[in-house]
Amino acid sequence: MKRLVLAIRCFLRVLASGRLDKELARELGIEPSTAPSPPAPAPAPERRERAIDGALQMLALLQREGRLIDFFMEDISAYPDEQVGAAVRTVHEPCRQALRRYVGLAPVIDGVEGTYVRLAAAGDPAAVRFIGNVPVGARPEGGVLRHKGWRVTRIELPPREAGEDPNVLAPAELEVE
Repeated sequence: MKRLVLAIRCFLRVLASGRLDKELARELGIEPSTAPSPPAPAPAPERRERAIDGALQMLALLQREGRLIDFFMEDISAYPDEQVGAAVRTVHEPCRQALRRYVGLAPVIDGVEGTYVRLAAAGDPAAVRFIGNVPVGARPEGGVLRHKGWRVTRIELPPREAGEDPNVLAPAELEVE
């Protein structure tokens, strides 16, 4: 019976702390080991941020706030225009609010669409794409503004959870009944 109690005590001690204490080792007649303890496992390397992680995070935010990916991945060809229009409203406003919350945007050219604008109005010529009858080998001085363009003025994405996989834009959802 004494050996059974000793075995249970040893089991519980090892279970609780991962080793026997000196008193139990003495009762068992075990000498403490003089061998060096094995080295501690190397810590897992920290995950380095990739340039694409911010884009994936923004896409995940638009999915979480407005179900944007769900909307784009749905085949809407079978639905009437009225139903598609109603669905767009439920996606548009939450995504718009999320975009405004996390990203500051400003037009590249703050002009009136449909009017003539000089290239100098853009500030950065690389921020302008000419369309239409563009002469070969020469850069035009301006053209009719068809789209103002967008420039990011600030981006403030929330911190991600530790261990979160940036490639998972939206986790699968399982309902427990």
